[in-house]
Amino acid sequence: MKFQHIAPLLILAAAGGACADDSYYGALRINSARYKAHDMDSSARPGLGRFVPGDDSHTATGASLALGYRLPSNWRVEAEYTLPRNNEFTSGSTNFPASFNHHKIRSQRLMVNAYKDFPLNARFSLYGTAGLGLAHLQSSGWQGNPGRQYFGDSQNNLAYAVGFGVTYSPARKVSIDLGWRYVDMGKTQSGANNFANVRRLQDEQMRAKLTSSEISVGLRYSF
Repeated sequence: MKFQHIAPLLILAAAGGACADDSYYGALRINSARYKAHDMDSSARPGLGRFVPGDDSHTATGASLALGYRLPSNWRVEAEYTLPRNNEFTSGSTNFPASFNHHKIRSQRLMVNAYKDFPLNARFSLYGTAGLGLAHLQSSGWQGNPGRQYFGDSQNNLAYAVGFGVTYSPARKVSIDLGWRYVDMGKTQSGANNFANVRRLQDEQMRAKLTSSEISVGLRYSF
């Protein structure tokens, strides 16, 4: 079963054990994330000159679903699934300046997040958060033109996140969150080149480390 099918089932299974008190909550978050591909200069393009940076960042809008539990002393813990997002990054080499690699990375995450709330008054509070989980990254792409494809590959990485935000509670069961967080999803790489290069070898590979900086607006409902 694919990762994107397993994650929602895990959250739904956890929900099945929930009791009808206000300790549990469900959350929907919409976020704008600036994804950045680090270490693209570690990609394999032997004999093609020096690395040339291209577009190493991309902004995408997405969403996540979460099921959480409120603990004593203003702590919360939750399981969160971030829906898949597609990003594309470019890089090249000095010997072939018009033949850029186009590294396509599809990412999704299943995280366990902890929150500490700091109430300011009856309506507003601040929070800090940290999370740990699994990032599933799929890499593919092409070089020069779409006919020169790389083989695809995928990785499951340990991911971590840290962040902070502010919460507004207009009603007892409803909370609106505005927050920022940084997420490190680890390293990813494509397969080898599925095209004939100047050496007639399959010795090229795209590599990167993926992170994101996210601003999110979330709606939480307690039950």
